[in-house]
Amino acid sequence: MTPAFKFSGRVAEGDLRHFTREEAPDGALIAPNYVATAWGSVPQYAATVRDTNTGYDPAGDCQGSFMSAKYQPNNNCYAYGCNIASNSFPQPGRASGAPTLSENFSAEHVRDNAISDGLVYVGTTLADIKEHAATVGTGGHYVALMFSPPENAIGGDPEANWPGDYHWARCDSLSPMSWSQKDGGDQVTNFDFAGKPITDPASANWRVNQGPIQTSGTGKDFNEYAVTYGFYCYMFVPDGSVNII
Repeated sequence: MTPAFKFSGRVAEGDLRHFTREEAPDGALIAPNYVATAWGSVPQYAATVRDTNTGYDPAGDCQGSFMSAKYQPNNNCYAYGCNIASNSFPQPGRASGAPTLSENFSAEHVRDNAISDGLVYVGTTLADIKEHAATVGTGGHYVALMFSPPENAIGGDPEANWPGDYHWARCDSLSPMSWSQKDGGDQVTNFDFAGKPITDPASANWRVNQGPIQTSGTGKDFNEYAVTYGFYCYMFVPDGSVNII
């Protein structure tokens, strides 16, 4: 049994809703619109909605596009982090034609693709954010990138391979410091994965229980497998200068 992993940023294997036109099996094209990119024709369920970050306001952000009443399943952590509801489960670098995340997948790769989309690298400490904010002033907001590296042969099963994933959190206030996040197609929240308010993504809990992993052969292991997204860096999202799809 190959595990069905849950992803925060990447498109899960077998997710027909977010297959490109080229990947989709015959008869499985279900989106009302497909956007041509270097990665393939991306399904988009509604026109892109942009917004400026004025604080934690899930119902108001991007005209409510992150809520279940609208397009929650089609906007991941990257969309919410950028405060751009692309309604396409956007991937870093896809809009700008950067190399796909399927090869050489790493935190640096995700960061560089985000830079290609228009984000700006800031640093790895809250002091870096404060220094940057003193320079640029208003006109954008900050995000944090977390990363979970690939792991092969989980529990000894050669078919149980965690391909890795990324996660973004968004800064809603610098004083007092507060952050929020959207885990894949799930709801928006200002709590981490342990249910605690996010005051600094670098020290928040980003551990996810993926459920049991069944190994092959005689030594079957039904222990649950947990992945942890480690903090990687802070980035800046300038208003009006970022494009994602």
